[in-house]
Amino acid sequence: MRKMTWMAGFLCLLGCLGQQQVSGTATGSAEVARMTAQLGATSTHGLIAAGDDEIVVPPSVFGTTTDVVGRFLFVALRDESGQVRGLYRVSESLEGSTFHYSGRLTCAGVYDFNGLTGNRAKVGGVIDATDDSSVATGSFIWWQAIDDRRLDRPDQSTFPGFGDQAANEAFCNSSTPPKFGPFDVARGDILVGPGEND
Repeated sequence: MRKMTWMAGFLCLLGCLGQQQVSGTATGSAEVARMTAQLGATSTHGLIAAGDDEIVVPPSVFGTTTDVVGRFLFVALRDESGQVRGLYRVSESLEGSTFHYSGRLTCAGVYDFNGLTGNRAKVGGVIDATDDSSVATGSFIWWQAIDDRRLDRPDQSTFPGFGDQAANEAFCNSSTPPKFGPFDVARGDILVGPGEND
């Protein structure tokens, strides 16, 4: 039953939100659908997680003068050999600047959160492109995406972390919950797929 509910949610993410407006630009599930097609996925089989979401954190949390906004578009799959592959586009905006990161997801883990089973994805991957001069192309980015739809509350996300490949793999392979955040999704959705035993 959970698998059918999840598939319906994923199909809605791909189709129902296509007209979503985020920061004045039409985005949404059409972007997630393009990423899924680019990965060659023809069904939801092997899908670990997908998201098209935005978090907005008030200035008081980080001591900034503006909201801190994180925007996440991603699809993570596990292929038949067990390898994780995926694509992402992430941006962070604060203090009048916006930085963009994009690339390939190389790791993912699914864990429990908020009293639910298998609703938190930890994803990470290599940065293939960025306009942030403080982050090197070829380094790694990671974050947590939490699917709370069964709680009738907003999904949640953390802001990304950055580092090397070893830190990326350690992050995905650890069930450690978020140390700071997570923050409620203001726009969009996160879906964490059924586990291998579902």
